[in-house]
Amino acid sequence: MFHTYVEKVDYQYCMHGENEELIIDGYEFYQKGKVQGYGRGRITAVQPQFFKKNDEMIVTLILKDESLSQMLKIENDNQVVYLEEQTGKHIFDEQSIQNAKLQIEIQRQNKSVYHQTIEMKNQDMSTYTSANKDYTLTNIYVTKNWLKTGAFSCKDQELAKKYPYMIINYLYIKDKTQQDQINDYERFVYLKGKTEDFLNGQIEDIGYYDGVESLLDMQLCCVITLMKSEDDIEPYTFMLPLNPVRKGE
Repeated sequence: MFHTYVEKVDYQYCMHGENEELIIDGYEFYQKGKVQGYGRGRITAVQPQFFKKNDEMIVTLILKDESLSQMLKIENDNQVVYLEEQTGKHIFDEQSIQNAKLQIEIQRQNKSVYHQTIEMKNQDMSTYTSANKDYTLTNIYVTKNWLKTGAFSCKDQELAKKYPYMIINYLYIKDKTQQDQINDYERFVYLKGKTEDFLNGQIEDIGYYDGVESLLDMQLCCVITLMKSEDDIEPYTFMLPLNPVRKGE
């Protein structure tokens, strides 16, 4: 998904890959302003005891003209592995992204016990947004089982002084027949920090959904809590429903 603004081109991709042993979700490529990033995916073993404590895993991103590697140490048996985000001067063209592969090697007691290359496929993705008369959430990226949180903004220039701290919960509807009560939603991303950092785009996260349905077919919303202190017992809380941006908007 590419966005063009005058002379700047931003993009956001989310990739999925799997074989008989491993499932890779949420491997992303993005450019946001001057920052290019990739990685930050989740690797889950299909069978138990595939990953063992003290294993070393080498993950190599294979593109058309280059390969980029990172090494991780497995801390626990049956660990779900979260790859680190990599940033730098890499500018990925659309063709190289579409043909990306991940090579996974596992070393155990100085011996290679697994070595496979997994083809990565681009997932269908929608951009979501939400707004009321005072607050806006934009550039929330959603696939069937993955969500990347978006940018928060406010018309009130003094918001960070009035409410120095805030929380944003991302939720999905548990029951499609009930959409009016907060108890009908399930939280799957929780963000907390200084309001100033939210407004400056410094707080974001990734959420994974492991249910049967697709997030793209579900009602999503955010519950935003503004606080005068970290232990504010009477914060200001409100809900913003999330809606996909139609093509051309």
